[in-house]
Amino acid sequence: MNMKIKLAATAVALAAFSLPTMLSADDGLKYGDLVHCAATSLVVAQVLNMDDGTEKDKVTIEKMNNQAAALMAIASVGGKKDTNTVIADTKKEEDVIIAILGSSDKTKSSAFIQSEVPKCKTMGEAAIEVLAEKK
Repeated sequence: MNMKIKLAATAVALAAFSLPTMLSADDGLKYGDLVHCAATSLVVAQVLNMDDGTEKDKVTIEKMNNQAAALMAIASVGGKKDTNTVIADTKKEEDVIIAILGSSDKTKSSAFIQSEVPKCKTMGEAAIEVLAEKK
């Protein structure tokens, strides 16, 4: 298991442990959407981390990884899934997103970037706020 996955697993476990059980899918959050946005955040962080962008984009990379962990924690609690399941589902979704972004159909990747990245950024920011409030 690579270091990013280990860190994400730890963050998910800690955050999920600290959330009260009242947080659930009844809050209008769907497990699939949470996993999708967690994966999107991780892919954005990976893209920013390429080409020696680590130092230049360090704050944004950290923010995207934190958003992914928060989304995964909420997915775990709300979806009543264990950490390993959430991580595996997020990894599968990452593969789908990477395929979209790597597609020869540039309209497909452009549409994804224009619609999904901002939506997931907003959802990730909200997830961080929810976790901060629930502590």
